[in-house]
Amino acid sequence: MKEREELEEELQIYKERLEDAMETGNLAWWEMELPSGEIQFNDRKAEMLGYPPEKFEHYTDFTDIIHPEDHDRAMKAMKDHLEGKEKRYEVEYRIEKDNGEYKWFRDVGSITEEEGEYKKVTGIVIDIDERKRIQEHEKFLHSLLRHDLRNKIQLIQGYLDLLDMNYELPEEAGGYVKKAKKGVKTSVDLIEKVRTLIRASDEKRKKVRLETSIRDAVEANEDRMEENDMEIEIKDQDKSFYVRAGPLLKEVFSNLIENAIKYSGGDEIRVSRKEVDGKIICSIEDDGEGIPDEKKEKIFNRGFTTNEERGTGLGLYLLRDLVETYGGGVEVEGSELGGARFDVYLEKGD
Repeated sequence: MKEREELEEELQIYKERLEDAMETGNLAWWEMELPSGEIQFNDRKAEMLGYPPEKFEHYTDFTDIIHPEDHDRAMKAMKDHLEGKEKRYEVEYRIEKDNGEYKWFRDVGSITEEEGEYKKVTGIVIDIDERKRIQEHEKFLHSLLRHDLRNKIQLIQGYLDLLDMNYELPEEAGGYVKKAKKGVKTSVDLIEKVRTLIRASDEKRKKVRLETSIRDAVEANEDRMEENDMEIEIKDQDKSFYVRAGPLLKEVFSNLIENAIKYSGGDEIRVSRKEVDGKIICSIEDDGEGIPDEKKEKIFNRGFTTNEERGTGLGLYLLRDLVETYGGGVEVEGSELGGARFDVYLEKGD
């Protein structure tokens, strides 16, 4: 009796260790019986999607919420294993969470019991959403260097070739020179933005004094403000906030201030900070033309720009990406001053 109790106690310890390991590794186990389709699984399999475990009783309860683009591929992977074409079932797919968003998982399993028509398939599902996000991030950066930047350089080369064909440089050639210079400048700006984002990916978040980043951003734009007869007000300068970020945080504020100077058409910029629900919010607002509501939802999208003459539409996209590497976010609203207000959300630096 005592030996049995000790064995049960030891098994319970191993079970708890296994549960801890699964939680740490963002994974869960599952079993499926065929032909009935009944399933058993670790509760974390449902909880990682935001659902109560009782929602799932049959394997189709899971497969019905696999992303339409991944569904057939996932079904084929299981079919190939069951028919002996593959040694195990292995696939990566997106599956819908309770909030309508999709999350990436890697699913691996194999037949563990088989007798006649009866089969039991056992496996594990692993949360790979963060890894996929990083892969997509890297893919985007490579795309920028490979495609977007190459196109800009080809544009420059094309105009230079036209100049070579016109040794006397007629008046029209002046236009080509102007466009070539613009192409060069755009390419340089693009390279710098990519370099900034790559550096941000390598940064480790630490406790940063918010006011230092704001002050550096203001100083970097002093000449532009003077040239455009704009003034900047930093409210409650005696207050001090600390956030979790990196040295490139000043680039976020510098970019927003520079945009307000160049494009708002206003005379005043205001910077303010506050704490809300454990987050520090830094707002950059102006008294300019503002941003139409229909464009506020698109302004952070890759490639979106309100004016192609102003740039590639990558600035705010990369800015938001940079802030998100710090665990924060960026939103745009209307300003009490009459123009636009950009709210930068950052984690509090305790």
